[in-house]
Amino acid sequence: MRILNSLWRNRYEKESFIKSFLLFFLSIFLLISVVFLFYAQNLKQEKLYSLFLEMKNYSLSLKGKKFETELVSGKKSRVYELLEDGKYYYIDVPIPFVKDEFLRIQYPKQKFLSDFYSSLKPAFYFYLLSVFFTLIFSFGFSIYSLSPLRKAYRLLDEAIKDIIHDINTPVTTILINGKILSMKYKDDEDVKSIVLAIKQLSSIYNNLRYLLKETEKNLQDVNLKNIVQSEINFLKKIHPDIKVNTKLKDKIVKADRTVAERIILNLLSNAFKHNIKNGYVYIEINDKLVIKNSSPEIKNINRLFDRYYRESDRGVGIGLTIVKKLCSEMGWDLNITYRKGEFTAEITF
Repeated sequence: MRILNSLWRNRYEKESFIKSFLLFFLSIFLLISVVFLFYAQNLKQEKLYSLFLEMKNYSLSLKGKKFETELVSGKKSRVYELLEDGKYYYIDVPIPFVKDEFLRIQYPKQKFLSDFYSSLKPAFYFYLLSVFFTLIFSFGFSIYSLSPLRKAYRLLDEAIKDIIHDINTPVTTILINGKILSMKYKDDEDVKSIVLAIKQLSSIYNNLRYLLKETEKNLQDVNLKNIVQSEINFLKKIHPDIKVNTKLKDKIVKADRTVAERIILNLLSNAFKHNIKNGYVYIEINDKLVIKNSSPEIKNINRLFDRYYRESDRGVGIGLTIVKKLCSEMGWDLNITYRKGEFTAEITF
C-alpha cells in the first residue's frame, strides 16, 4: 500500500490513476473474457458434435466399452438426436422390426465435462496469462497518463511562484502606505475600506507563499485568545451581517506566531466567507480551538483539504489546504465535520 501511495502526490493524481487503470484494464479484460467464453462455447459444441458422431457409429457395430446401452420403451422418441438428462448425454436408436422400443446409447456427463475441461485447460492458461499482462500494461499506461496532469500542476506552481515573486515588492509597498494612510486619516471611512482591502490582499499573498514553500519556524509562547479576538474584529468589519458568539479562555501554546495567526485567520475567514445570509459563527477556546458556523450544504467534505477544490465560486480553494499543512508542521490535529447545516473545525493541540 505504501508503494502504491508513493506513485501519486495528491488526491487528483490518485483519482486520475484509478480511473485510467480501471477504464483501460476493464475494457481489455472484458474483451479477452468475451473471446475466451466464445472459444469455450465453440469448443464444447465441437466436442458434443464429435460425441454424437461417435454414438451414431457405435450404433452400427455396438463394439467397444466407451458407451453404456439400455433398452427404453415409448411410442414417441426423438431418434438420432443428442439429448441429455441429469447424468448422461444420449441418443435413441430405433431397433429394426421392433415397435415402441429403442436402444439408448449414453455417455456420462461427468466424463464428458472432464474431457472438455482438459481440452480447455491450455486456452484457460493463455487467458490467465493475457489478463496478467493486461494488468501490468494497464498499470504502466495509468502511470504514464499521470504525466500531463503532473506537468500542468508543475506549470501552475511555477506560475504562482513567479506571481509571488513579482508582487512581493508591490504588496509590501501597498501595506506600508496603507498603514500610513490609516494613521493619517483615522476616521475616514474610505481609508478604512482601503485598509481592509489591503489586508485581504495581504492575506491572499501570504496564503500563496505558505502554500508553495516551507518557512523557518520561530517557536514561542503564543496566546491563541489574543489572535482570535484580533482576527474577529477584522472579519466582522468585512462581514457585518454575521452574528458572532465566543467562549474564549486564555490558551498558551508553543508555536510560531505567524503560523498560528495564519491558521486561525484562514479558519475564521472560511467560517465567515462560506456562510449563509444572516448566519452565525461560534468560536470556543479551552483545551481545543473549536470554530462552528452556519453553512450551505457541503457535498464532498473529504475533498475540502484538496488544493484548488471549491464548492462555490468564492475563494481559490487553498485556505483549508494551507491550514492542514501548517497544522501538520506544528504537530496539531485538525478535524472538520458537517452536520445539518453546521460546519465545524476543531484543532487539538
